[in-house]
Amino acid sequence: MNAIKERGYKLDITWLKDESLEDSEELPEPQDLAKEAIGELAMVITDLQEVVKMLEGNGS
Repeated sequence: MNAIKERGYKLDITWLKDESLEDSEELPEPQDLAKEAIGELAMVITDLQEVVKMLEGNGS
């Protein structure tokens, strides 16, 4: 909160960056990042489907 207050409550987050990613040569290939994101999203979808099933079972 102090960082936002120091910037006059501007929510521009361009000042926020991951210092560990400064060397763009060490970044994974875009297709690898996309595949990883798809895998993570698939897991989230599965989890959400389970939550919906549980909620539907409790609502009956």
